[in-house]
Amino acid sequence: MKKKLLMILFALSSLIALTGCTLDLRAEVPYTSPNAYEQLRIDMLAEVKPSVVVVRTETGHGSGTIFRSEDMGGGVTRYYVLTNYHVIEDGGEMYINFGGAIDDIAVTDFTGNSTYDVAVVRFETTLSLRVEHIAPIDDNTITQIIVGQDVYAIGTPQNIDKFDYVTAGIVSMDAYDYNGITDLAIMHDAELNPGNSGGPLFNLNGDVIGINVAKVATVSTVDGTIAAEGLNYALNINKVAPIIRAFTNSDYEAIVRKPRLGVTVQDVGTFLTENDSSLIPPNPTGVVVIDLDPTRNAINFLEIYDLIVGMDGDPVQSIADIQTHLLNANFGDMHTLTVMRYNGSSFVSVTVTFALS
Repeated sequence: MKKKLLMILFALSSLIALTGCTLDLRAEVPYTSPNAYEQLRIDMLAEVKPSVVVVRTETGHGSGTIFRSEDMGGGVTRYYVLTNYHVIEDGGEMYINFGGAIDDIAVTDFTGNSTYDVAVVRFETTLSLRVEHIAPIDDNTITQIIVGQDVYAIGTPQNIDKFDYVTAGIVSMDAYDYNGITDLAIMHDAELNPGNSGGPLFNLNGDVIGINVAKVATVSTVDGTIAAEGLNYALNINKVAPIIRAFTNSDYEAIVRKPRLGVTVQDVGTFLTENDSSLIPPNPTGVVVIDLDPTRNAINFLEIYDLIVGMDGDPVQSIADIQTHLLNANFGDMHTLTVMRYNGSSFVSVTVTFALS
């Protein structure tokens, strides 16, 4: 019996040892495409994706493509981002988001044409970023668009966590009227969703052939309204290129930066319908921090899921309570916030004071 027990223990220890070795020796096996066509697509997308960004506004977000740069001196580069006019219309302050790879960068100015639904926003940075060469804009040439050619839409639908989401399809119609302008659009079946607006439509060569602008959500039939599938619009790059080339420096409107805390908050009730209640204290009263602006001071003092319960000595029960304290705000105004924050074992009260920036 003793001998049998020893054999079982030896077998178990050997199995554990082998399992440990197997885990230690595991290696990532590089993917090699068995298909030249697939590899061409993979390589193309890897090359163009770094030029695709999110254009974030006060009212939402869209997508865009970095298509031009200029040296401003002192190591600073000005970049130009192509997007839709409806993305930035009434957008207030705007930022370029890179999917978390680097911090958001504030947009300095913008211009656009509402009829053609195109816009360009500009930002400045010391970073070196990829610029997509768009021949119809840069070289005043025509990029051929043919029904049946493969197309790839890149953008950020729904939420920022879907940064540079890729969908594929074909050109379904190479000319379609849009916004009352003859043949302004092309139609394709690479699926689009809210947030894709302004993002590029590439062909298999990696050429930008369109700016994704809209989709048909439903169609009416004799049997009623049904969901539409594969009816997606992109502005024909050949049609909008002359509009974009015509923009001059004097057309750009500077964005006036306003003093802000730099937080995005939700009322407790709204937060709890979308998140786990364990993220904030029990029986909470206040507003919850759900995002921080990297260009403002709050990011140095507050954390995601902080529950703001007080401001400048007054209790905070709703977003309106914070807005009251920010009426007639000026840069440099000091504000004190009291928050409940999880420290790893319990929720504790933390008080911070910082200036509007």
